[in-house]
Amino acid sequence: MEKLTKEELNERASNKAFSKIFHLEEDLKQAKEDLRTGGDGRFSQEILQTCVESTYRELQTWNYIAQLVEVENKNEDEFSTIKVLKDLISLNKNNEK
Repeated sequence: MEKLTKEELNERASNKAFSKIFHLEEDLKQAKEDLRTGGDGRFSQEILQTCVESTYRELQTWNYIAQLVEVENKNEDEFSTIKVLKDLISLNKNNEK
């Protein structure tokens, strides 16, 4: 079995981190909406608030992981993947408003 190169590992790690960030942002948006509206009524406001806080902490963790990956990538490439992907995520958020 052939080992991945460092560049391939960095790219795969970056892709996975940003995929996770994108989905966590969607989850956070839904959790906030559920907290605001009461969701489907199966969960208490306390549990919904815990979901919002938990998702937010998870998002912070994955943003940190993405930054670590990007620092590693910057040593090999001047192009900032993290900035481009965050800009794309921001565009997605702006289009939803």
